[in-house]
Parts: sequence; structure tokens; C-alpha cells
Amino acid sequence: MKHRRSIDLVASHEEVATDRETLATLPQWYVLHARCPACQREARIDRRMLAYSYGKDISLARIGLRLKCNGCGNRTGNQLLLGRLPRD
Repeated sequence: MKHRRSIDLVASHEEVATDRETLATLPQWYVLHARCPACQREARIDRRMLAYSYGKDISLARIGLRLKCNGCGNRTGNQLLLGRLPRD
């Protein structure tokens, strides 16, 4: 849907292939979040700390497998979520 000044009111979604995408190839306007299915806790993940710990060439799919909830300690089924920052 377009605004009368042709501004997109609904953000377009880009498909991100998590098995091929790495921290190095992921654009800077994406932010990483993690969600625990056991306690529903959600937290933002710092990409620079991940790159420092695991290297910038780690795939997003492998990051999802390494997630651990800080609230309940759950290691299974945790989800890696991608969000986009608004761009002008």
C-alpha cells in the first residue's frame, strides 16, 4: 500500500536464506533476536560479539543451533529471528 506521497506504508520483506547467509554477508540493517519456546523469553543478540566468538563466516543456521536461553537454560528449539531496522 502506498501513501499519497508514494511512501511504502507496509515494509517489503526480503527472503533470507539462513543456511547460506553468514554474519559477513547479512546487511547491516538486519538485527538478530532469539526466542525461547519454553519460557517465551526474547532477547536481542549482538552480532559483533557473535562474530568475535564464532567468526564472521558462521551461517545463521548454525547460530540458531548454538542458542541457549539465559532465563531457563533451554538449549533445544530456540529460534533465531531477523528484524529490519527502518531505513530512510
